[in-house]
Amino acid sequence: MNRHFSSDNMDAYPDLVSCFRGQTNRRQLEEYRAFLYRAIKTELTQRQRQVLSMYFFEGMTFEEIARQLHINKSSACRVLHRALDRLADLAELYFSCNQR
Repeated sequence: MNRHFSSDNMDAYPDLVSCFRGQTNRRQLEEYRAFLYRAIKTELTQRQRQVLSMYFFEGMTFEEIARQLHINKSSACRVLHRALDRLADLAELYFSCNQR
């Protein structure tokens, strides 16, 4: 089955911004949320979006993801970590440029 990242309602996906809770005001949280939405939709590959969605939004393990996508467990892990590294790099660049 081919699953895609749903962008209909970002409020349904709080896990990606949970690391900001308690440290920011509501406006900052919304800015982080908007940044993550745009970055996920435009800067990640389809496979990265797929694995990210399965892991964070559907709560699947790497074994389950690998089985469903017909890849090795290590490949599923590597895809997710590359996606997270990409998002972290983009966030660092975006927020350092926007705070000047």
